[in-house]
Amino acid sequence: MDSPWDLNTVKISVTKHFALDYLRDWGWDMHDLRDAFRCAYKTSKVGKSKYEVYVNKGGYKKIITVYCGQPAEILCITGSKGGKPL
Repeated sequence: MDSPWDLNTVKISVTKHFALDYLRDWGWDMHDLRDAFRCAYKTSKVGKSKYEVYVNKGGYKKIITVYCGQPAEILCITGSKGGKPL
């Protein structure tokens, strides 16, 4: 599935939980997160506005996000580390 957002214009936000537990552990900043969204190998819609984004940047990771179309914003809620590609 193609993602509904345009990564050139969408705002990316993260929760405190995601920033402290995942971004810090992965050694990423917001530029790395945007780059990970660009090279995602799978995006799955799992709710009305909730998506699972699968990336392979320094290992396989899943990022669970909420997308709001107006204004265009992605909120990263949580993630998971490790695993195998689907």
